[in-house]
Amino acid sequence: MSEEVIAERYEVGDRLGFGGMSTVHLALDRRLERHVAVKLLAEHLVDDSQFVSRFRREALAAARLVHPNIVQVFDFGLDDPTGRHYIVMEYIKGQSGAEILRDAGRLALEEAGALVDGACRGLAYAHRHGVVHRDVKPGNLMRSDEGTVKLADFGIAKAADSAAITQAGSVLGTAAYLAPEQAHGEQAGPRTDLYALGVVAYQLLTGRLPYQATSLTELALKQQREVPPRADRVNPEIGPQVAIVIERALALEPEERWGSAEEMRQGFGAALRGEGPLEGTQSTQALRRDHPATDATRAVPAGAAGAVAAPPRRLEPHAPRTGPQTGPQGPPPAPASRRRGPEPRRRRPNVARIAALLLAVALVIAAVLAIALGNTSGGGSGAVETRPIDGGSTDELVDDLQDLINDNAR
Repeated sequence: MSEEVIAERYEVGDRLGFGGMSTVHLALDRRLERHVAVKLLAEHLVDDSQFVSRFRREALAAARLVHPNIVQVFDFGLDDPTGRHYIVMEYIKGQSGAEILRDAGRLALEEAGALVDGACRGLAYAHRHGVVHRDVKPGNLMRSDEGTVKLADFGIAKAADSAAITQAGSVLGTAAYLAPEQAHGEQAGPRTDLYALGVVAYQLLTGRLPYQATSLTELALKQQREVPPRADRVNPEIGPQVAIVIERALALEPEERWGSAEEMRQGFGAALRGEGPLEGTQSTQALRRDHPATDATRAVPAGAAGAVAAPPRRLEPHAPRTGPQTGPQGPPPAPASRRRGPEPRRRRPNVARIAALLLAVALVIAAVLAIALGNTSGGGSGAVETRPIDGGSTDELVDDLQDLINDNAR
C-alpha cells in the first residue's frame, strides 16, 4: 500500500483504473474504516482551470444522486498538501461490463438484460434530477459480486440546467458510443444516454459494435449513411423483439428513440418475454430502403435465424430494365409479333417458272415471224397449220411450240 494520504483521511492504495482526466485508486477511509474508491485528477491538468471546473461539476452533480443503481459519491475537494483534486466514491467489488465482455465475448440474453435493466434504472433516476451521464459505455457499468448493477463515473456529466462547460464544436465521451448529435458537437440530452446504452446493449449481445469506425468523422458518416445489421441477425439466439428495442435506441433522430430510460427498460423487459413490435423506426427503415447494400448490412451472416431480407429497391416507372427479371414478376414479356400469333407465310416467287413462260412467249413470236417469212419466200399457199398446245409442264410446252414451228416452216 502507498503511504500517500489524501485530505488526511484517505490512504491511497492500488490503482483500479485510469483515463485521460483522472486515475482511480482503491483507498482506505481511516475514519470510517472502510474501503472506498478515490478518483484523482491527472497532475498535468491541475493547472487547467477548465478541467478543474469540469471535475468539480462532476462531483457536485454526482453527489446529488443517491440510488441503488448508481455508484455513490461520498466526498470531494482539494488536498492542499499535494495540490490534488479528488472525489471519494463507493467501492464496488466486482467486474465492469468491459471486463465481462473481455472474458465472455458476448453475454446470454438474461445476463445482458440484467445489465441493461440496472443501467436504465440508474439513468432514469439521474435524468429526473437533471443529470446527463454523457459517457455510458461497458467500462462504466459495474456488477458487484452480489449481482447488483451500478452506473459509475459521471466523469463528464453535467447538470442539465447549468451552462455548457465545453467549447462549441468539442465532443466528449468515448467515440464509439457517441450519438449522432454528439458527433456533430451538439448538446447532449437524456436521449443521448439512451443511444449510448443501445450501443452497449448491442455489444453485450453480439460481441461487436454496431458501427466499426477509426475516427469521429468516419463514425458520423456511417451513422448518417448506414444501418447496422440487426442484433438478431448477428446473434440468432436473441429474438426480433429484443433487436427492435436496441434498434429504436440507435435511431438516427433523437425523437424516434425511447422517450425515457424507464420506457426503454419496460420495452426491453417486454421483449425478453417475446412481446413488442417487429418493425423498426421510420428513419431506420428509410435508410435500409435507400441503402440496401451497405457495408453494415453485408456483415449479416447468410441464413441466420430470424433474418429478414432487406426490401428490394423500388424501380420508378421510367427506369429501364437492364436484364431479364425473374421472381414474382415472371419471365420477360414476349415480343409483340409473338403475342399476335404467327403471320401468314408469304409465298416466294418461282423464278424458273417465270423464265420458262417468258421463253415460251418469245418462241411463239419467233414462230409466227418464221412462218410468215417462209410463206413469202417459198411461194406457199400461206396457210398456217394450227393445233392446240397442251404441255403439262414448261418443258413440254416448249417442245410442242418447237414442233409447231417446224411443221409450218416446211
